[in-house]
Amino acid sequence: MPSHSAQNETVLFKIQCMELSVSSGWPDTSIFGLKKYRRARFEAHNALFWMARGVNSYREKEDNNKHLELMWETSTSTLKTRVFCDNLQVGLNFLELEIYFCEDGKKVKHSFWFDERTPAYVEAWYLVELLHREKDQNKFSTELPFHSDNFFLGDTEEHNASSLQPELRALHNCFTKGADILSQVQLDAAADREALGEEYSLSVQPETFTLGFELCSLTDNGTKIVVGLSAGDNLRPAPFFFVSANRANRDKKSHVLDFKPENLLFLNTINDKRMNNKDIIDILFRQVKNLAG
Repeated sequence: MPSHSAQNETVLFKIQCMELSVSSGWPDTSIFGLKKYRRARFEAHNALFWMARGVNSYREKEDNNKHLELMWETSTSTLKTRVFCDNLQVGLNFLELEIYFCEDGKKVKHSFWFDERTPAYVEAWYLVELLHREKDQNKFSTELPFHSDNFFLGDTEEHNASSLQPELRALHNCFTKGADILSQVQLDAAADREALGEEYSLSVQPETFTLGFELCSLTDNGTKIVVGLSAGDNLRPAPFFFVSANRANRDKKSHVLDFKPENLLFLNTINDKRMNNKDIIDILFRQVKNLAG
């Protein structure tokens, strides 16, 4: 029989193979088919909602909810809200689902972890932190300018991030690797000023749980193009890349993230075809050019 050491090494190897695909550096896509990943995505999405609630309560509203965009910090693979109340932001550590206040851009003490606490505790944490900073607590609201079936509020069921560490790590790895790829697509777009205009910073949309950026077409008046990575949804549970056009004359009932199948790139495809970063970047940029006209 193999030694305990050998057995442990075998188990560790299998775990590592599941978390990270050797061929491409992406997480093994089998993890995204599990119910636990859906729960991890649900938990992380609610962390984004809570970040948005803080900034929505105190910052002036902007068209298309631009004030709610969460800025991606490349150096730390974390998120921050826009500044509100002069010098405050709320940050998020994806791996542990930890949110925290930032003052003048720097993280401060007294974080909140989405684990063994109900949503009511999150609201209480906000109110205490705002009180310590002498901010008007009456302005804080859990309301957001959009609806989601994923809203999780109340004081009966608890968050459970600690039981979802492999799934949260897979999500974190996807967004970190995806951010590198999207940043390169941004650079390619910036070099093509004949067809593409100003692009915007890489950010996460709390409503849709997508990481991406927006740019303007100079050849098709009124078109803005969104390039991004989705954390997955009820129809497509695994993360996927997308390119989507938001034309000025489109049906008002449609949504900027109503995807066309030909403009999606799934992780299964990336892994099955052993695509490298350049392959993915080329595909996304080609889709951008096609939509730009």
